[in-house]
Amino acid sequence: MKCQDTEKYINLFIDDKLTGIRLKEYIEHIEGCDSCFDEMETNYLLKGALLRLEEEGSYDLHGELITKIRNTKKCLEVHEMVTMLRRVALICAGIALLFELVFVYAFYL
Repeated sequence: MKCQDTEKYINLFIDDKLTGIRLKEYIEHIEGCDSCFDEMETNYLLKGALLRLEEEGSYDLHGELITKIRNTKKCLEVHEMVTMLRRVALICAGIALLFELVFVYAFYL
C-alpha cells in the first residue's frame, strides 16, 4: 500500500469500517511508515478528543490507539488462522469424498 492510499483509509480505520485485505495492508503500512502513522494518530487524537469533550471521558488516546492497533492485528491473525483451517477442512472433505467414490466404484465392480 502506498502512502497516498492510506489517507483515504484513515477515517475508515478509526471508525472500525475498514475490513479484509485493505485492513491488513493498512496496518502493515502504518507500522512501517512513521509519517502515515503520525497522520493517522493525529486524526485519531483529534476525533477522540472531540468525543471526550462531549462525554467527559478519559484522555489516554495514544494508549487507546496503540491498543486498537494491537487488537486489530490479533483479530487479523485469528481470521487468517480460521481461513486456513477452513481450507484444510475443505481439502480433507474433498479427499474423503474422493476415497468414498473410489471405494464405492471398486465395490460395485
